[in-house]
Amino acid sequence: MRLCLPMLGLVALTACQDPDWANKEALRVGAPRTDAAAIRDRQSTQVTGASEQRVLAEATQVLQDLGFTIEESSPHLGVLAGSKDRDATETGQVVGQVALTIGLALLGVHYNPVWDKDQVIRATVTTRPLGANGTGLRVSFERIITTNQGASRAEELTQQEFSTGFFERVRSGLSRDVI
Repeated sequence: MRLCLPMLGLVALTACQDPDWANKEALRVGAPRTDAAAIRDRQSTQVTGASEQRVLAEATQVLQDLGFTIEESSPHLGVLAGSKDRDATETGQVVGQVALTIGLALLGVHYNPVWDKDQVIRATVTTRPLGANGTGLRVSFERIITTNQGASRAEELTQQEFSTGFFERVRSGLSRDVI
């Protein structure tokens, strides 16, 4: 009981210092990323010489060429979404987890090894008209990884090479269509 009273007093004192701490923390957790504008810039480009519908059609073909299944397509809204399933197992990760399990077992500690097993990669494409002969194009990628224990986590794939490679394929396809 003697230990509980000082702890209770410490908690009360901390709360009194900033009674709005919970609201501030909620705003911090729900705040947009500080690098959101830079990510949006990496994920966006402008295409000239092709209509919005033609750009969206080519983006559909590129996603399919990359192994994506188109899940949603709303050409009148300029939205396209697709996904593909892939194995996420990495030998090094599995070997490391098994070695850790054996090492801990030798010390008498039970450890349940966890490694990435499956992943779903999702792509979202949006377009918007930019005047008479231009189209704004944005693509974003993410992956949902499931472990051997069934837990899942999401990761944004915001590196430049994802969007750049996609844009190059779209432009290449559009240039082949020009007669």
